[in-house]
Amino acid sequence: MDRDQLTAIGLGYLAGLGAIPATSYYEQPVADYILSQCASIGVETHVDRYGNILATRPGQDDSATGIAFVAHMDHPGYEALSTEDDGVHGRGLGGLPQQAYDSGVAVTFVTGGGDRVPGLVMGRAGAREGNNLIFTVAGDRLGELPCAVVLDLPDFDYDEQTQLIRMRAADDLAGCAGILAVLRSIVAEPSPGAVYGLFTRAEEVGLVGARLAAADGLIPAGTIVVSVETSSVLPGAEIGDGPVVRTGDRMTTFGHEAEEYLAAAVKDIGDSPVQRQLMQAGTCEGTAFARNGYPTTGLAFPLGAWHNNGPDDTIRPEFIHHDDFATGVALLAGAAALAGTNPSSAAGARIRERPEAEERRLIDSAS
Repeated sequence: MDRDQLTAIGLGYLAGLGAIPATSYYEQPVADYILSQCASIGVETHVDRYGNILATRPGQDDSATGIAFVAHMDHPGYEALSTEDDGVHGRGLGGLPQQAYDSGVAVTFVTGGGDRVPGLVMGRAGAREGNNLIFTVAGDRLGELPCAVVLDLPDFDYDEQTQLIRMRAADDLAGCAGILAVLRSIVAEPSPGAVYGLFTRAEEVGLVGARLAAADGLIPAGTIVVSVETSSVLPGAEIGDGPVVRTGDRMTTFGHEAEEYLAAAVKDIGDSPVQRQLMQAGTCEGTAFARNGYPTTGLAFPLGAWHNNGPDDTIRPEFIHHDDFATGVALLAGAAALAGTNPSSAAGARIRERPEAEERRLIDSAS
């Protein structure tokens, strides 16, 4: 599959996922889409007891090391809990910016049947734990509570002039879309090691799904883990300058063993830029796997308006650059093709070579 095809497929998945509003604990519509796409690709799936989805393309050698790409299905939002005399009471889920709790913020209630109902944040109801927001809702169409509530922002918009993709929830639907594209690209391409796609739940409220999956060994021990995320722009990790090979996050420094897969795949993406940075604005799912003994690395799409935090305390769609996404998906596909090969990048190979001439000189000069 060539890069243009891969990019088009990835963007198609991203648009499809963007059309599905979801937040932590309310990821089932996103999960249904992913399961449907995996079935059409021909990739086998397993749903664990927590609702995490593991997609598997088996390798040719059961003893070879596999590679797993991990992304989460949720985005910060709210939860409507009960209807009271003064409105609908609820709470925030995940790291929404402070202005998302201000009176007048437009939201969308997502009913159990999938209907979208407009509403507004009216402010805080007091200090009651887990029940400190009041919403108004258009009409009386919510049905049974609790239900998800998301910011009223565009599902998906691609501006060809600026090359920016704007979405309510690029974090981390971009990661999910990228993994689906990779699975489609390699489903019929053999490699020694297995290739996995892990789609997790409730990342925004504490890496919950990833922590449970890692602790339970949902992915075989020793598998290379690549956390696929969007991450807020930082100096040295700018929008439009390429995807970022993530050397770590706010909590954990990742390892060279896993990063070699990305480093070795870089040679196949031509002159497209790739950045490399410690992305410490937040903690990603790689930490959950690294802390459970998995060799771990990460790839991030530089993200603007992280968690919908716009300039001057506004609420805005998140945005990523088309070329960052395209190059990132191509890089992930290249790494997937190396599953089970224990690759070495050009730099890694040079470092491992024994410097025999220099060694002799050191010995001679020390004697």
